[in-house]
Parts: sequence; C-alpha cells; structure tokens
Amino acid sequence: MDKHLVDFFWDDRDGTEQAVQTQQHLMDTQERLGALLDLLPNVIPMGLLIHQPQAMLFVNNEVCRMFNTSHDDMLGKHLLDFMTDELRERLLPLFMNAFHDPNPVNLSEVELHTQDGSCHIVNISIGRLPWEGLHCVQIVLQDVTELIMKERELVRLSMTDPLTGAYNRRYFMQEAGKALEKAHETNCPLSLIIFDLDWFKQINDSYGHDAGDDVLKMVVSLWHDHSRHMNMSDERSNDSHLARIGGEEFAVTLPQTDLNSAIGFAERIRKLIEKSTVHSGEHEVKVTGSFGVTTFHQGDSLDDMFRRADKALYQSKEGGRNRVTSE
Repeated sequence: MDKHLVDFFWDDRDGTEQAVQTQQHLMDTQERLGALLDLLPNVIPMGLLIHQPQAMLFVNNEVCRMFNTSHDDMLGKHLLDFMTDELRERLLPLFMNAFHDPNPVNLSEVELHTQDGSCHIVNISIGRLPWEGLHCVQIVLQDVTELIMKERELVRLSMTDPLTGAYNRRYFMQEAGKALEKAHETNCPLSLIIFDLDWFKQINDSYGHDAGDDVLKMVVSLWHDHSRHMNMSDERSNDSHLARIGGEEFAVTLPQTDLNSAIGFAERIRKLIEKSTVHSGEHEVKVTGSFGVTTFHQGDSLDDMFRRADKALYQSKEGGRNRVTSE
C-alpha cells in the first residue's frame, strides 16, 4: 500500500501496546470470521471481507477467486490499492467516513485492477462493523463485470453497423442533429460529407458478396486510420462521426470544420480509397468513391444539408465518378 496512505490510516494509533492487542484480536477472531464468510457465498455469491482502516483483516473464498490469489496474499493489502490513483483519491474520504458513519456507503460500477492485469467491475457496499473494540467495516463486493460488458455490447450494437463497425444511420442522424443544434447555438462551422462506392454492384456480381463486404470494411478501416493520424490536439478529429447510411453509402459529420477543410478531408479519403487494393480470397479488388460536401448555413435543417450533399454527390457521379464535389 502507498506509504502516504499507510501514514494516514495509522494516525489514530495509541502505540505499540494497542497494536499488539489488535494483532491478538485478529488471531483470536480469524477462525470464526473464516467459517462465517466462507459459508455465506454458498447462498449469496458475493465477495465479503472485513477491513480495518489500514488493511484487510479477513477475506472469503469469493474474494480470492475474484482476485485469483490466496487468503494470505490478500491479507495486509488495502482495497484501495486495487484502484487507479484518481479513483483512490476520490474514494478515500468515503472509505474512511464509513468507519464512523452508521449509514452504509454504496458505490456502483467500481473498477478493481488485479495483479494479473485483469479488471473487475464491482458494486461495493461498506458498512460499519464494531468487532470487540476494533474499528472495522464489512465490505460486500458484487462482481457485475459480465453484466456491464453485456450492457455495453448491447449499447454498441444499437449504435453501429454490424458488418463494418461504423455508426448506423439511426445513431448518425441522432448525433448529426445534436451537432447541428450546437452549430445553430454557437454559429460554429459544421460540414457534412456523403460518399458512396463507384460500381459497387459490379464488384458483388463479379467477385461475390464476400468481396463486397471486404471492400466496405476496408473503407471504414481507412477512415479510422486517417482519423487517428490527424492532429489529436484538434478536437474535430474526436467529434467527427462516420456512418454507413445505406448499402454502399456513407456519411461523415465534421464539427468546427469549414467547407474548404471538409473538401480537403474528403479528397484525402478519396485518394486513400483509390490507392487501396482489397484482397478477398483469390481476388484483388480495386474500388473508387464519389463524394459530395456541404457546410452549415444559418437556418439549415438536417434535411437541408443532406439535400445539398446529395446533390453534390450526384454531380460527382455525373462528372465521371471518383471525385469530390461541393455545394
């Protein structure tokens, strides 16, 4: 445990004599605690431990299973040791207050990092537990890692296209609406790019739908790679969204980006697509894209911006494809 925490926890010690008496109490009560705490998980599968201000006094088998270690290895450690520095600093006052407050402290979805590098998400309940004169609390750990992971996966699936991992149309329209509302409020620039892949039906017909799927995934991968290489100090790279809004049609919002910058962004993506080759089975597939770009005007609705971007995309198609056209 960190030295400054140890010093903090031991500020209320009365000297060596009390420490010896405390140690004797621990030895006398350990067998009783062990029998109690190790029987409870058969009914309630939760981690249970007894904690003094400075360290764990006893843990049950479920805690050992959760942390993939032994009872002896857990004793003497502090629960806060398994948290990030930021979280430890935030929860320290709550933890110490639990030794004096008769009301239990409940914490939801706390991340605990074990020695083997794994992470458990737990709900924690801390209640004062006077034990033969010792300052103790009983801590209940409910491991909700699997449940939270499933919930997060459901949220992700509700937002993304299952084939490419890009955002889906519904989520894109929701976020684009928020970006447009912000642009109205702040009068900051907002640009929209719509593009699709040229002669995509011929790719499916000539090489099969698996090749077509590989092409779509490649395009999304190129966009993500390009976004990661943008200057990360520029907040626009974090706020932009790419979505698959149709079979081979994509849309990108670029907050705080004027028309010229959006055209440049679209042109870079167009060139990346043009230069790339998709290897699908025994086939090598080349593809190009046609782009339409527009930017926000005061009074615009989302439909207004989409109409202008669609019109520019149509002009790219009419002009020979594999090009960027703006409003």
